[in-house]
Amino acid sequence: MTDDDLKRLWQDQPLPLPAPSLDRVKADARATQRRVARRNALEYVACVLVLAVFSFYIAVFPSTLMRVGSALVMAGTLVVAWQLHRRASSTPLPEAVGEQGWLAYQRAQLVRQRDALRSAWLWYVAPFLPGVAVFRWGVEVDLPAGAPFIRGWVANLGIALVFLAVAVLNRWAARRLQRQIDALDTQTR
Repeated sequence: MTDDDLKRLWQDQPLPLPAPSLDRVKADARATQRRVARRNALEYVACVLVLAVFSFYIAVFPSTLMRVGSALVMAGTLVVAWQLHRRASSTPLPEAVGEQGWLAYQRAQLVRQRDALRSAWLWYVAPFLPGVAVFRWGVEVDLPAGAPFIRGWVANLGIALVFLAVAVLNRWAARRLQRQIDALDTQTR
């Protein structure tokens, strides 16, 4: 290797990124906490709506299968709400800590959200599957032809695609959070 090769190798190496300022880290941590709180609030509102709709179905539909399916969807909704709180709520912001404390807090929050999103198929999608399957079974066998629900494979395929989309979008969001974690790790080295 010549002197010019060594010089070029030295000049081409990446420069270390400057460490983020404490104000930037605090702002990012607060923004993450607000985003998580807003997302969870919307999810809780959705849970209340699902509970209300399926309570109505239990009261209105005479079909045993649809009533059992509705009760199972409601139970799944309660599981999802509990898991959302347990796995994906944000932890309180740190009090008076230095830059390293805020960086550790922000990284821990991103990791927590990433892990929750990665496993969302298990705790967010799966609890609904038994109820939806039983409810759809009731639609197929117990309702008369003029009933308000779509029948057949198209409806079932649509529901399956919604569940698949939720799982895929959560995995995509988890990968996005991983990139933020990697960037944070790169900045703090």
